[in-house]
Amino acid sequence: MTTSPTRTLETFPNPQPDRDYIIEIRTPEFTCLCPKTGQPDFATLYLEYVPDQLCVELKSYKLYIWSFRNEGHFHEKVTNAILSDLVAATQPRYMRLRAEFNVRGGVYTTVTAEHRQPGFRQPPAMPDDLPRTEQDATQVAVVTVAPVAAAPMPVTPAAPEPVLRATADTRKPFMPLNLEVSEVSFPEATAAAPDNSPTSPSDRLRMLARRRPNSPPAEPTVAVTPPSAKPTAPPVPPKPVARPEPPRDIYIGIDLGTSGCRAVALNAKQRVLARTEATLPAALRQGKQVTQDPNDWWKAVSGCLKELVGQVDAKRVHRIAVAGSTGTILFTDKNGQPQSPGLMANDRRAEDEAERIAAIADDTSAAFGTSGSLAKLLWLQATKVHARAAHVLHAADWISNRLTGSYGHSDYHNCLTLGYDPQKLAWPKWLDELDVNRALLPKVHAPGETIGRISADTAKALGLLTDTEVTAGTTDTVAAFLATGVFEPGHGVTILGNNLTLQMISPKPIFANRYGVYSHRLGQRWLTGGTSNSGGAILLQYFTVEHLREMATLLEPEHPTDLNYYPLPATGERFPVNDPRLEPRLEPLPGDSTVFLQGLLEGIARIESQGYARLAELGAPKLKALWTIGGGSQNSAWTRLREHIVGVKPKSARFQHTACGAALLAAGVVQETFV
Repeated sequence: MTTSPTRTLETFPNPQPDRDYIIEIRTPEFTCLCPKTGQPDFATLYLEYVPDQLCVELKSYKLYIWSFRNEGHFHEKVTNAILSDLVAATQPRYMRLRAEFNVRGGVYTTVTAEHRQPGFRQPPAMPDDLPRTEQDATQVAVVTVAPVAAAPMPVTPAAPEPVLRATADTRKPFMPLNLEVSEVSFPEATAAAPDNSPTSPSDRLRMLARRRPNSPPAEPTVAVTPPSAKPTAPPVPPKPVARPEPPRDIYIGIDLGTSGCRAVALNAKQRVLARTEATLPAALRQGKQVTQDPNDWWKAVSGCLKELVGQVDAKRVHRIAVAGSTGTILFTDKNGQPQSPGLMANDRRAEDEAERIAAIADDTSAAFGTSGSLAKLLWLQATKVHARAAHVLHAADWISNRLTGSYGHSDYHNCLTLGYDPQKLAWPKWLDELDVNRALLPKVHAPGETIGRISADTAKALGLLTDTEVTAGTTDTVAAFLATGVFEPGHGVTILGNNLTLQMISPKPIFANRYGVYSHRLGQRWLTGGTSNSGGAILLQYFTVEHLREMATLLEPEHPTDLNYYPLPATGERFPVNDPRLEPRLEPLPGDSTVFLQGLLEGIARIESQGYARLAELGAPKLKALWTIGGGSQNSAWTRLREHIVGVKPKSARFQHTACGAALLAAGVVQETFV
């Protein structure tokens, strides 16, 4: 980690994400400059936050605060800027920053800024006058907890005991008990005075007979039952009370990517209980062919699930959903055994098949291009493995089908690029003109619909109950959208991954192949968007991840480079213009690598701006608010740069992992939200 001032805030996973707790950080040496006089301003910063998935790393926070020392800022501006950067980096459930500035010109200034996630209620402050008890180590006292309203028992204790009265504050489930402590005294022991009060019969009956040393043994007594009396029946034992079954309120989401797998467990309150991940071997590349071994997918997924289930109560797991790339497919036999490698989304071998599709397919279809599933299906049909194939499945389909042991099931998100018509909810007739073997096509379900229960063998191997349900899955981009929790028309979601994906809720479907625009059905509404070939992949062709982190602090978003780049990793673009022959534009080359990086980021941001303008031109709502998910969303400099170019300030999504969106799908968010 650097020891120089930096605007990069590093984070680490929240060690207790299932609990609301407050982190307080006090920084007494904050310094910046007065923007009018250039004189130094000093302040003490009080940061309080309830973390969600991430916590801020303290050394990076210190270096971040240090970076303001030579900059001119108004008190109000710098306080809100710091809060915004912290929120962008950590995505807390609640955060408050109070900046108490020292006197300047006889005036003290205190600025307080707050952020909270939708629906989060701030916990009440801890009472300052909370009583405390002091214990004397030389005396031993038994402390009893008694209800406040209970009457004292009429007994004479052998020694006085302190009484502790506890009253629970039920306003917030995670606040501690408010303890009210009575006076505790230890009087000197006194001889007990004889009690001459008459003893009632009931008191005498409660006394135990005591045998004195010189008294004769008591005669045994025999109970005689009169002849007319019936023997007393033995008491009927009480019926055992059945323990209530634990609630089925845990939902697991799986994100199967190209480089790894992630799994997340959420509860009914949408809090992360556990998460795991595993890496995948790199895809095999041979010319235009890019493949992976499906057995590596299962090894990663089953390993993640087994580790995840070990961190939660397996009896409470209700449903599992899987998300994956829509363009990755394979052939299997009737038992689900792979008969081909997994053809990845960026596999471009099926160029001839894509041209056939372009000549026949309906304009409202999303099955165009080599990145879709249909072109790869036609290519596989022309190979020898076709004779052994019973199903064509996407990567997410094959994983969910293997969990249940029943194959041939998919969802209408993944099947969109296979040619499925989401408006008519049917396979189109024009597939016959391409000689598509319809027997291979899967049964299409609504995403989130239960397709079966986990098989007995898989349940045993993973430690799950056999009635755990598996739902139809979705694509990785739709799952990422669901993870944001943004469901209003006009609210856009940008996914900054290897590619740049834009999505927005629309009241009507929009399909425009010439611009690469498609629409996914979400209940009774539509998710409209497009995916550009630009994105993180082009950045990684020139810089390592570590270099990108270091150079982020050197970017100057307020000073554009005027480099008119159109950054693409290779020839061809899909959105906001669909041109397979479009060449990257990466010249002129500046002499400074930081300026080059900023030029690339500006180019990606311009594509983002053009993309939202294209969606509005085609009938989607105008962009009103913008949320971001993906690795690029953590770069605060890129965020400010995008704000200047797109014209809307980007906000970070609630969840930054696609697997969380898959878990929300399993929990029924589509059925509950988009009715």
